[in-house]
Amino acid sequence: MTFCVVALTGLSNHYRQTDPNRALAINPLNTNAIADLLLLNITGDEPSENSAGDLHGVARDAIRYAPIDARARGLYGEVLVRQGETEYANSVFETALSLSNTEAMALQRTLRRAVEEGNSEAAIEKLDILFRRWPSQFSSFAPVLPFLLTMPQGYQNALAALGETPPWRGSFLGYLNRDPATVDFAYRLQLDLNSNAAETNPREIGGTVSALLRYKRYDLAYRLFLLTLNEDERLHYGYVFNGGFELEPSARPFDWNLRDRPGVSVSRRSGDPETADSSALDIRFLGKPVRQVGVQQSLFLPRGRYELSVELDASNLKIPRGLYIEVLCMEPRAIITRLDIPEGSYRSRILKSEFSMPDTDCFLSKFEMGTDLIAESFRYRYVGGLTIRNVAIRKIGS
Repeated sequence: MTFCVVALTGLSNHYRQTDPNRALAINPLNTNAIADLLLLNITGDEPSENSAGDLHGVARDAIRYAPIDARARGLYGEVLVRQGETEYANSVFETALSLSNTEAMALQRTLRRAVEEGNSEAAIEKLDILFRRWPSQFSSFAPVLPFLLTMPQGYQNALAALGETPPWRGSFLGYLNRDPATVDFAYRLQLDLNSNAAETNPREIGGTVSALLRYKRYDLAYRLFLLTLNEDERLHYGYVFNGGFELEPSARPFDWNLRDRPGVSVSRRSGDPETADSSALDIRFLGKPVRQVGVQQSLFLPRGRYELSVELDASNLKIPRGLYIEVLCMEPRAIITRLDIPEGSYRSRILKSEFSMPDTDCFLSKFEMGTDLIAESFRYRYVGGLTIRNVAIRKIGS
């Protein structure tokens, strides 16, 4: 374990506002200046005229002049640690925290002691205070998180704390997502936090799903997506998720990724029960050359035979260099099937294509739209509207 009191400088700078030597020359009883002087010597981040002085005596003076100043006691405890008086220092830190449970030096030292003693409950309690009080210092203390999760009852204590939805929950999970060695913790926590939750957090889940995809853990990524769907989302599950666009797309992979592109406007239309109009995806071409259409969804398709079907409406659609829908294998990258969309005006046209997932290891595929335009010339203006009412993939054979 490499955890240590790493944020002394960052947290101490939060307090220091003046040159302590100058302030003490004006007022020798200035307790804030005495504390700043101690910080200069303890952190060593600035030169100090008193670096060789009696820090123990300076610290005792700070307490004598301000006996209920938690900061002074926390700094005194740090001086004691550096002089080898660990047991006495621990009692001083506890006194400092009894005066103020956010005292920076005492919090860091008691956090370290809790970790070294394997007291995960106390460690998480200290981290909670640190992360709430100094969120900008999260990265300074984050390296302790993987070790904390392996401590006795560490995982369960962390899960209980995260279940309270603290403001640092997203940062906690995001830190675990950053390393293939810790992403399994994030996966397990996401399942435990969201599988039976009345409300899930799509952004947090999406971060872990994306991390698993980045590390080529495709099966776990898709499993996490499925097992964290809420009750309403499960009604729209299929090889294409939310194929009728009834739900607002979330930030997760395996859901729709919709965005405007140059020359194209993409928007989801909610259904209207009064007019019996169903939800749909409206795509408007703005009279400009178009290379990409911002409609994508990651897919997880086992080996077998499938049928892709897409229900479309079009209004005065002009697509001089074509417009298509493809299912792609992402690795190795290859086109699995393609549907070419016709020009003109029409309603409820259904395009279909049968395809087979290859015998090679194509664990991740993607639905996307595009054109065959190579050079963006205004000779090839895309005009008109296209409405996608439904996209479905069904298995038709093994």
